[in-house]
Amino acid sequence: MLDDLHLFIEIARRKSMSQTAKDLGLNLSTLSRRIQALEEKLAEPLLQRTARGIVLTAKGESLYNELGEQVLALNSQLEQLNDSPAAKEFYLLCPQNIIAGPLMGAVNQFAMANPALNLHIYPSNANSQLSQKRFDLAIRIGEQQDSSYFQKRLGMIAIKLIKKKDAPTSRLILPYSESQLPSGLLNKLKTEYEHTSFCFDITIARKMVEAGYGIGLLPMSEICCIDETSNFSYIDSPHNIPARPIYALWPHSRTPSTNAQLLIEQLQTSIANSPSLQGEVLKL
Repeated sequence: MLDDLHLFIEIARRKSMSQTAKDLGLNLSTLSRRIQALEEKLAEPLLQRTARGIVLTAKGESLYNELGEQVLALNSQLEQLNDSPAAKEFYLLCPQNIIAGPLMGAVNQFAMANPALNLHIYPSNANSQLSQKRFDLAIRIGEQQDSSYFQKRLGMIAIKLIKKKDAPTSRLILPYSESQLPSGLLNKLKTEYEHTSFCFDITIARKMVEAGYGIGLLPMSEICCIDETSNFSYIDSPHNIPARPIYALWPHSRTPSTNAQLLIEQLQTSIANSPSLQGEVLKL
């Protein structure tokens, strides 16, 4: 019954049967059958399916509020106890530009301190990947809309328009999609420039700025990697360009696993020593 109760809690968190089945690697019909069996044991319905997704019944809401956190914590503990003592796996999702840059030291320190751990690193900032891959810890840049995972803010990254001296001022280089920027900001920026080049990789965008291709909208985590910054200057904008937060996300329980907590602490130490990850605008 505990396993079925855990499945119900996971569905209640996501408000989606299909998403839960996908995240947990279960067949949808199997998941539906398990929930039906739980409802029969409790003699009350827990979920209602609507056009907008899953809605909890009064009994389901009460069960989720009273037992949700405890069930998730217990399931997480059971998973850790079932890990092989000889070879444990740890899955980390992290944006490529900061994991290969300012956070690489913390990751290396974590790996060296845990030689029995098999570390799997997936360099990406795509939130869609969270539902497609197993992970113990994910580092994400930007506000997080998915409430299915627990999260902790670790830092902030300021963003500025920057250009190389003598670079053309008619071209804007954007490494962000519309969904990664505040509503309407992308269109406002595009109207100020004759040409706009999209480059959905921050490091490549920084290299284009370094080559003098145009004005780039870059985070401080990339600007700090520019050599001879005296050859560059910031461009003032009439629009508010807010800093982007850095979050650690993890599944299953409010408290991260022991290994995830260790890595979070090492990342926090690294971020505390990196002004570019604390929302500061670096001097050029």
